[in-house]
Amino acid sequence: MPLAPELATIRGIAGKFMSAGLVGEMISGMVRGEKRNLIEDARRLVAEYGGDEFVKVSGLENLPEGSGALIVINHPNSDVLVPAILNLIVKVYDHGGQRPVFLMGKEIPMTQKFNKIYPVPGSGVLIGKFQHLYSDSIIPVPIFRSRTDYRTGRAAAFETAVAILKSDGVVFISPEGHVEIGNMISPIATLHAGTGRMAIAASMNGVNILPVGIWGEENRVRVQIGAPFLVDEPDGVGAVRVLMERIACELPSQFRGPFASSGKV
Repeated sequence: MPLAPELATIRGIAGKFMSAGLVGEMISGMVRGEKRNLIEDARRLVAEYGGDEFVKVSGLENLPEGSGALIVINHPNSDVLVPAILNLIVKVYDHGGQRPVFLMGKEIPMTQKFNKIYPVPGSGVLIGKFQHLYSDSIIPVPIFRSRTDYRTGRAAAFETAVAILKSDGVVFISPEGHVEIGNMISPIATLHAGTGRMAIAASMNGVNILPVGIWGEENRVRVQIGAPFLVDEPDGVGAVRVLMERIACELPSQFRGPFASSGKV
């Protein structure tokens, strides 16, 4: 099984945290069991990445203002995804005053091919401490199938996310749940039906879904926020396909993978 592509990006991402002066503060917070404000730290990191000059965001008019939203994104490699998410977190807060919550794996993948993942040994402890720092903004999700809490942990994450949506919160999630190969949307069979069920729950409660396409282009990151919609599908399998098709509509054609015929030209 190939090495997880995230491993190659860790050094660069860590460098941004260091340049922002966050590494020492975060280590101290982890040791003391403290909590930090993700919005404030995201602002510092956005500045290190080059702000709006590096991450170009379109479709800001579609962001929620005082209401809940399920924001569904594709999952390019971390060197593209991390600056995009940080920028979006800040923009959602500045636009509507809401603090977004996002679902994040409990381990760092060492080897990975779509949903077949083996974690870096011991990474769960480090990630757990990191997630505690930002526990008001992160919902931990087990990703290694051999974990004893794999099913219960994922069910708990689902229930937490739906409860936040029902209370007019904003939740970020990727229907892929794994890094794309070549930054192209993953095969339909690898998409997570649980995200589809979450979209159904959101729609049944009148919570809008926002599709967001993220990609790298000419040494920059592009983010396209699509128009809000609701899903009307009987099950998670059908719903997650709808989600990814809507995300594909926000991506350039070369990144749409199995949805190559979808969306804008």
